[in-house]
Amino acid sequence: MKKILLSMAGALLVLTAIPKLALAESPATSMMQQVPEPKTKTFSGTILKNGDNFVLNDSANKLSFVLDDAKKASQYEGKKVKVTGTVDVATNILHVETIEEIV
Repeated sequence: MKKILLSMAGALLVLTAIPKLALAESPATSMMQQVPEPKTKTFSGTILKNGDNFVLNDSANKLSFVLDDAKKASQYEGKKVKVTGTVDVATNILHVETIEEIV
């Protein structure tokens, strides 16, 4: 910390400068910095129907994700595809941006 001495009208003032890093962050600011933006990734596998949901099953990497867009996924049921989107790791849901059939 730096101390700054000022003299005004015969009075001596002592000011203490506090570095910005020493200030506490609000919980909202701190939380926003800790949560990274989801990154768009590409996955490949077969789209299967599981109850009311469609799932991308990647047997090579032993992964499966619930697809959030049943309308897009339904036309590729049983086909090998490449899906681009972001994964919500807490719910294992793949938020679909694009689906392309692999030929």
